[in-house]
Amino acid sequence: MYAHIDVPLCSIPLLISSAPLPPMADRPPPRLDADDPTSFADLGHGIVTSSREWYHVTEETLREYAGAVFDHVSLGQLLAWSDVWVHSARTVALWSLPLLLWALSPLWAALATLGLYLAWDVLSPSFPSLWLVQALAWMQNAVVQGLYYVGILSFLSQQGSMWTVGTGLAGFVMLRWGLVHYTLGSPTTWLRRRLYALPLNDQVLRGFILRVALAHRLSVPQLDTMAQEILENWGSQRSEDD
Repeated sequence: MYAHIDVPLCSIPLLISSAPLPPMADRPPPRLDADDPTSFADLGHGIVTSSREWYHVTEETLREYAGAVFDHVSLGQLLAWSDVWVHSARTVALWSLPLLLWALSPLWAALATLGLYLAWDVLSPSFPSLWLVQALAWMQNAVVQGLYYVGILSFLSQQGSMWTVGTGLAGFVMLRWGLVHYTLGSPTTWLRRRLYALPLNDQVLRGFILRVALAHRLSVPQLDTMAQEILENWGSQRSEDD
């Protein structure tokens, strides 16, 4: 015999956000940076982080061409910021959708959210921000997102608009589970490749290195040389995959 449990509709985002993500298969053993708890593994031809993000550059190359930066910010912290920024389009869209549903009809709110997602995903690699990334890191917390949606959708449900609540739930699921990313990933990747010389993750990491260098008035003239090595490494790996 099964017990019947009533779950409030608006609590679904919290249940979804708190569900554990599937483990990464064949994940390399992580290395802990001495100055930061962010874990990453240097595989000799690139770096993979505990967030499953790949960077086409080695720790040795980074320290060779941008060593002065690591006197102020650890490599683990830079990689953590880059991971957050790479997924920032989803975060911005997730937090914008409930507010847009509050102000617009469900259809226009959904279209505006998709437009914001596309614009941010394509343009954000050009403006990584040291202060905004810290807010985004907090906004990416699954429990915080779930509580945010429960609160806003509970209020909207009291207004009697079930279409609005349904759109919010559907948008939360599609964004949180990456369905929007898989649907729109090809066109945004195509656009980014025409705007930036480097792959997404490497472009973002390079941007944060430049931001730290500017903040501390450091000279990092060899970043262009490092970028060339990234491109060569990226090209060789793509050839191996083919």
